[in-house]
Amino acid sequence: MEKEPRGNLEDIAYRKIRSAILARTLQPGARLAEPVLARMTGMSRTPIRGALRRLAAEGLVGITPNQGAVVSAPSAKDIRDAYITREPLEALAARLAAENAEEAGILRLKEAAEKEVRTLRERNLSEYIEANNEFHLTVASMSGNKPLGSAIQNCLTLTNVCLAFFDPFYDVQVEESRSNWEHRLLIEALQARDPSWAEAAMRVHIRSSFAYLDIGKIEREMDAR
Repeated sequence: MEKEPRGNLEDIAYRKIRSAILARTLQPGARLAEPVLARMTGMSRTPIRGALRRLAAEGLVGITPNQGAVVSAPSAKDIRDAYITREPLEALAARLAAENAEEAGILRLKEAAEKEVRTLRERNLSEYIEANNEFHLTVASMSGNKPLGSAIQNCLTLTNVCLAFFDPFYDVQVEESRSNWEHRLLIEALQARDPSWAEAAMRVHIRSSFAYLDIGKIEREMDAR
């Protein structure tokens, strides 16, 4: 029987550990000991180490030399700062995107919004985060401003971690999803090529997303750990 290539083993380990984090089986601050993860995934430590490095690049894991890895535990201030920073950046991106809007970009936004609905219905948080990320990065790309896009991507790395750990994803019904409705409203603004509407729609969306996280509840949960 042929051995699985190392790269494939790392991919499998990455998906298994990531799924456990997104399913909230592994909680923020939990220590990720390599022997424990090796038993959990049925693999050796080599692919585990590679998987942890990839998860650290996503912001889901923190690695400290000589201490090992832990599931990231962003503070309430980290979360608040990320959303405060995102609002003006993404509002500007939406304004510029409306000025430069092309049908190909709008089609990508519609596909991402449809994927959000499907993954919310399926309760697949991993793919939901990917769809949400794709939506916001597409708007950033449509702005035509590369430094702005890079700054937005950095902010999204942290807010995606917040979404993974604290968003009431598993309790929300598709019909109740404000995020999806707000995304569709933004698409309408971009289709209308209306910069002011697009900017306002994005500002409302970012503020709504932050409010939906219930920062007070997050602070209480983090203090209890």
